[in-house]
Amino acid sequence: MNDTQAMVDFLRDKYRHTIKTAETIHNEVITGRIPALGGDRQKHAGYTLQTVHEAHSMLELFETTIVAHLDTPGPIGALAEQQLGILARPFQ
Repeated sequence: MNDTQAMVDFLRDKYRHTIKTAETIHNEVITGRIPALGGDRQKHAGYTLQTVHEAHSMLELFETTIVAHLDTPGPIGALAEQQLGILARPFQ
């Protein structure tokens, strides 16, 4: 496996883990296993649902704007490689 594929796999796993965590927290708030912030369960559930949507959006953005363009010749492929490196940098 090359470095590019290793970075893709790593980041994909991180994004999926973030989704799973956000969904778990959201479910815990809805069911009352996590106390509502400020006592307002509906508001807290809305916030945690937004977090779930944000996590899904990050994975979709990653897949459609970076992964889909890796190995593309020219500037688009070079930009995708650069963006992949920037996203992976905090974990190196």
